[in-house]
Amino acid sequence: MNIGIFTDTYVPQINGVVTVVRTLKIELEKAGHRVYIFTVRHPQAVDEEGVFRVASFQFLNEPQHRVGVFLEKEVIFIARSLQLDIVHSHTEFSLYLAARGVCKKLNIPHVHTLHTYYEDYYYYLPLILKFFVQVKPFFRRVFRNQQCIIAPSQKIKTFLDRIEYDKEVKVIPNGIELSLFYEHSEDMFIKMKAFRTHFNIAEDDEVIIFVGRFGIEKNIETLIGNFKRIHERRPKAKLLLVGDGPDRHELQTYAYRLGISGSIIFTGYLQWPDEIKIAYAVSDLFMSASHSEVHPITFIEAMATARPVVAVADISIADMVINEENGYAVEDDTKLWEKALVILENPGVKRSMGMRSEAISKNYSVERFITSMLAVYEEYRKK
Repeated sequence: MNIGIFTDTYVPQINGVVTVVRTLKIELEKAGHRVYIFTVRHPQAVDEEGVFRVASFQFLNEPQHRVGVFLEKEVIFIARSLQLDIVHSHTEFSLYLAARGVCKKLNIPHVHTLHTYYEDYYYYLPLILKFFVQVKPFFRRVFRNQQCIIAPSQKIKTFLDRIEYDKEVKVIPNGIELSLFYEHSEDMFIKMKAFRTHFNIAEDDEVIIFVGRFGIEKNIETLIGNFKRIHERRPKAKLLLVGDGPDRHELQTYAYRLGISGSIIFTGYLQWPDEIKIAYAVSDLFMSASHSEVHPITFIEAMATARPVVAVADISIADMVINEENGYAVEDDTKLWEKALVILENPGVKRSMGMRSEAISKNYSVERFITSMLAVYEEYRKK
């Protein structure tokens, strides 16, 4: 098949959608298909075969993100030359509009993955826009001509039911190349030691890791508040915050006000997967206070690295974090610290939960993901 993937975010950007799109491209090409990416130009991007970029400008207050600007005729001309069999979009913004235009003009079937639970991002809109933009009618209009939406989790399926989307929805959990995070080589241990030295992490420090965007929807201030309770009881504990975002400065200030800034490490963005997997490997457990997850890749990565998980209970992770098996899903986001202490204070519990995490991670293998996605492509290609 000739497959066109449309996305407003792609390498060198770093986020879960990029990971999913890159995984699709690599694995589908391994299976003998031709994959073409339509995305935005980025000042740090390098040329890549099969990747077509449209003009873009920087998103307000988000230097990593770009907004695409395209001429529909040019995009259609490129798409026609590629003889696309199906289009798969991963954005609801400029490149989604480009995908719709291509599919309409060239009569190509179109499937779409909804990666974002937008009700958790409603706060970003100015008050005046909130009056005009209501979630239900807005997204019903956006998806009015969509043939099929792929939901990475039941949480997105429930959202689509609530806005009364009346076309087909297929729930397909995200998958990753798990072997990238299973490494236990001598070289890996050398890199782990170098990582600890670089970030001033002692061998006997207990490390709690979070990986994600530093935005209000990730509830990192509450995570830091939980860590303070842990640190009061276990002074050797450190919190490793991997990523970046608009709230970084405020979070650093908050940690300073709490008197624990010396035990919180802001790494910035790390290279995926080489540096990210080392960060997981030097950590004792993964912890998240986020209520906004859909089907978080970072959770799967941490689990594949045999790390227990302590997180806020949510339908998006119901099949990932199983209480007292591979961690804890906690109803009260201010009480994560209690369960984290159970793990840190009991090496046997930490070890058994880590092993269970690794076993559960196999449910999100790239093989299952690609097989399911190809089945959808074949189904809609024939309609």
